[in-house]
Amino acid sequence: MKKKLMWLAAFGFISFALMLITKVPALGLDKAEFCGQCHVMDEQVDTYLHSAHRSGATCGDCHIPHSLVYGATYKAYTGTRDIVAVVTDTAPKEIRVTKLGKDILQENCLRCHGQMLELVGDTKRDGGKYCFDCHRSTPHQK
Repeated sequence: MKKKLMWLAAFGFISFALMLITKVPALGLDKAEFCGQCHVMDEQVDTYLHSAHRSGATCGDCHIPHSLVYGATYKAYTGTRDIVAVVTDTAPKEIRVTKLGKDILQENCLRCHGQMLELVGDTKRDGGKYCFDCHRSTPHQK
């Protein structure tokens, strides 16, 4: 029983470490070059590369939470989900962001542009709109 528990703990530790590795910037897993490897992302990558955000933000800067553990967990989950969808040919023709994804995008808009938004505040507060409801074409055209 002890041996099984030790193997389970080792597997858990290794799995957790591998998940955290997804947040290592040097691996480039947040960049358009990585995200664009799947043909379903062609339009998103193309519009991003023609936007002002290309010079100061990666895909992960907008779409992934910035805390280490939560960000790595979210990235591992969404990455696995996306790979399964591509491999099983069930990826949607039109990419749509989930409610959780919208909340993460909003948080990251505020994180980067918070100083500019000091007077306005969080546009989503009190039933308001997400930043990208008005800035729909930043950085993607749809």
